[in-house]
Order: sequence, then C-alpha cells, then structure tokens
Amino acid sequence: MGLNADQPAKPTLAVIGTGIAGLSAAYLLKDNYRVTIFESQARAGMGAHSVDYVSNGLTRRIDIPLRIFCHGYYDNLLALYEHIGVEILTSDHSGIFSDETGRVILHYGNFHRGSIRFSHLKGRNWLSPAAWAIGLQSKRFFARAQRDMGRTDLTDLSFGEYLRQSGAGREFVDSVLLPMMSVTCTCDYQAVRDYPADLMLEYLTCGVHELGIMSAAKGVDDIVPRMLVDVELRTNNPVAVIEPDGQQLRVVTKAGTAQHFDQVVVAAQAQQAAAMLSGFDDRRALLDRIPFERSSMSVHTDRDILPASVRSPSPVSYHIARDAGRAEVSVDLTKAIARLSGQETIFQTWNPMRRIAPNRELARVDFTRPTVTRDSRKAVIALRESQNRPGNRLWLCGSYMAQKIPLLEAAVDSSVVVAEHLGAPIPWRTIAPAAA
Repeated sequence: MGLNADQPAKPTLAVIGTGIAGLSAAYLLKDNYRVTIFESQARAGMGAHSVDYVSNGLTRRIDIPLRIFCHGYYDNLLALYEHIGVEILTSDHSGIFSDETGRVILHYGNFHRGSIRFSHLKGRNWLSPAAWAIGLQSKRFFARAQRDMGRTDLTDLSFGEYLRQSGAGREFVDSVLLPMMSVTCTCDYQAVRDYPADLMLEYLTCGVHELGIMSAAKGVDDIVPRMLVDVELRTNNPVAVIEPDGQQLRVVTKAGTAQHFDQVVVAAQAQQAAAMLSGFDDRRALLDRIPFERSSMSVHTDRDILPASVRSPSPVSYHIARDAGRAEVSVDLTKAIARLSGQETIFQTWNPMRRIAPNRELARVDFTRPTVTRDSRKAVIALRESQNRPGNRLWLCGSYMAQKIPLLEAAVDSSVVVAEHLGAPIPWRTIAPAAA
C-alpha cells in the first residue's frame, strides 16, 4: 500500500515478515516511523496459503491454518481486532476422539445459551463407562491445575514432569489432553511434555474450555488490509542479509537490492531470523536454541477420515493411532466456521496420516512452528535483554519471543513489547510509553 505523499519525514523502519507479529508491529509503529514491510511470498504471509472453495454456488476463502482464539488468554489480540474493527464470531470446536480401529474413545458436544456453557457426552458415549472415567479424570485434572497455578516451582518443571507428579489420569492424558495440546501447539506429544509446566497450565486454566473458541467472521482477508494502512508493502522480496552499517542497519534482499533503515523489526521465525543476521553472533547463537517442528495441513472433502460408526460427529475429529507421535486432527469447517455453513462439507486436517483421495484435496501446505523448552525460554529471556541495550536498532518479534505458548497472542505480545520500546502508543491502552 502506498504512502501519503504529504507525510512528514519520519525515521525509517523495516519490518521483515507479514505474519500477525509483523503486521501488528507495522500497524503499531506506522505513526512514528516510515514503515516498509518485506515479504518473501506473493501476498501477505498471514493469508499466503488461503484457498478459494466453490460449492453450492458460493465461493468462500479458507484460511490455512485456521486462526482461532478465546477470551482469557488472547487479550492483546482481541484488543487489536476490536481496535481495527474485525468482527468476531464464536466457533464450535467440540470433539470426537477415536483410535485406529475407528472405536470412539470420547465424543462430546458443547451447549451454549446466554451465560450458560457446558460440555456433554454425545451419542452412545452416554453409555460408555470409559468415557465417563475420562470425563472424571478431566474434572480432577483441571481442578488440580487451577489450585497449582500459584505454585512457584512450576517454572522448574516440564509439563510431562507435572503430569507425573500430579497423578493425572492416564486415559485422559494419552487419549485427550496430549492430542488436544499437540494440535494446539502444532507439535509432537513429546514436545508438549517438554513445555515448561507454568506456560501450559496458564493456557489450560485460562477458561478456553468454558468460554469457548472464536474466530474472525470474515477470515484473514478481512484482517490483513486493516493493518497495512499507511505502510509500504513489498511482496516477493525475501531478505538475505541484515547487517549494521554506521548508525543504521542495511537490509539486502536475495535479489541484491540494498536499503538502509534506522530500525529493523525481524518478524520471521527464529531459524529464518538467524539466517538473515550478519554481525549479531550473540543473537544468532540464542536464536539457534529455539526449537521448531514441521507440520502438514490438508484441505479436502474426503469423508473417509470420519469415524464410520458415528452418524453426526462433533466438528473436530481426533484420530489417535497407537504408538504415533501425534494425532491426526480434522476440523469440519462447515460446522466450525459460520461463513462456510452453507457449503458442502469440507475439512482441514492437521498431520494427515491416512490417505486422502487426491481428487478430493484442494490444498496441502507444509509449515514450521516454534515450541518452548526450559532452555529455549532462557534463550528468549536473553534475547529480550539484548534489546534493552542502549542504541539497539535490531528488534526480534514473533510468537517465540513471548513468555507464552507460541500462538497468535504471543505474536501480538511480542509486537507490543517492540512498539513500547520504540515509544509508540498502544491504542487500546491509555498511557503511551516513553521512548527507550
């Protein structure tokens, strides 16, 4: 988007990357800086993998992956969306869990009317002692987790250690909790266990299971343009090098063009950021300690991924194969996303393990996401401290840079921190910070 020709001279600032971290950083800083955004792909990264779905005479965009959130955990994200005018709708993400034979382990639905919200067993699960046992183990786990949030030693424990110490029910942990958190964090079960216990419990006790899931009514195509006002977006411009040059930073693209900026915000993933930096050896070493995992996502219309024995399954289907490191998780988008409700059934499947008919697949996308360990948390603390140095001009921004699970909220948290360092007001807060 073009700049206003009458805009007075401002310090220059580059943002590298257009995920929610880069977009929110650019939006928060645009009034104080002349912002140029570099994006390696043909369109802004938050919507780079969206696809059109045509059925029943309707054409709708499908976000890959889904962007969902909830009250109680996503405070900055929700405040940002409200500020820029994004319409929010509730979304049903109740689930059905089945094993590799198709046997249903747990099947629940959500009831919501006014202020009354609760989950309940569905179908034949009402008659399943195993399902009732898992439900009881779940109640005990969440009650214990709420009590334990005040413990000061949680930062020293991994989530796996906490699960063992707390005596959490094995059936609930293996069949429900780990599959749910695996898809939430887009990582293996072991990576979920390796998370610091306090980060995992903060999310699990925020009210997500009581308050429910939400999404942007019109998807990311409605969000992205609202955050690209009064900035310059350069697509198809992957950055190769960021290096100090006198009192500025020099940004060199892979095409060989170079430009100097007063400040640079790197909103790429940690491993990508490390590859760009030259002359920042200490930060590169810290970035190399941020782990990440790869995932695959398929958008398709193949109903064979659903349990055959269930007539009307809940919107989210968890296929839990024995000895697998992750679940296969499919969301019926026509049930979960309101704008798709009038179309033929279509699914988004994370970690597809079973064959999806090629003639029913609209798209398949591979991506990486950061995870958190106790060591990576120490690295992030050191990275944040490095940004407090006098005269710092290089800012790291992204979901891995917050003291949270690396979700949408963590990404916006990180951009808020950078904006505050650079003296920019946060519109949903009343007191503007002083420039660092």
